[in-house]
Amino acid sequence: MDFDHDADAPLLLNSPYFHQQKSMDEMKQLFKLSMELQETRVRADHDLKSRDAQILHLKELLTAAIKERDEARTNCKKILLDKILLHQSAPNSGISSIDGLSSSDCEESIASSPHRVPAELIKGPLPEKGKLLQAVVKAGPLLQTLLLAGPLPQWRHPPPVVDPYQIPPPHWAGRKRGLSEVYKW
Repeated sequence: MDFDHDADAPLLLNSPYFHQQKSMDEMKQLFKLSMELQETRVRADHDLKSRDAQILHLKELLTAAIKERDEARTNCKKILLDKILLHQSAPNSGISSIDGLSSSDCEESIASSPHRVPAELIKGPLPEKGKLLQAVVKAGPLLQTLLLAGPLPQWRHPPPVVDPYQIPPPHWAGRKRGLSEVYKW
C-alpha cells in the first residue's frame, strides 16, 4: 500500500487522533507551565519568608544596639556627674570636719545624701547624627583641660549675698569729671 504523503496530509490534520494528539501536547505544555508557575510561586514565598526573617533579625539587632547605646549614655552621664560631684565635694570635705565621725558614720552620710544633678548636664544638646566622633575629637582638649584642672576653688568664707540696689555706687560715678581728674597720672 502506497500512500501519497502530500495527499494524505489534509486527512491526517482533520483526523480525531491528530486533534487529540494536539490537545494532549497543549495539555502537557499547559501542565508544564503551571508547574513552572507553581515552582516560581514557592521560590518567591520562600524568598519573602527569608527576607522577613532577615528583617526581623535586623530589627532585633537594632533594638539591642539602641538599648546598649542608651545604657552607655546613661553610664557616661552617671560617671561624668559622679566625677563632677566628687570634684565639687572634695574641697568641702576637710580633715578637721570629719575628725569626730567614725568611718561608718561617713559611709552612711555619703550613701544617704542625695546629690542634685545639674539640669544643664542632663538636657545638654547632642551632636548631629553621624558626627559624634567629630564632636568628641573637637571637645577632647577641652575635656582634658577640665579633667586636669579640677574643680574651681571654693571660698571658705564667702561675702554675704547683697541685693544689687544695696551696693553703693563707685566714688567717681556721680561726678562729671574726666579720667585725668579721677586718676592722677
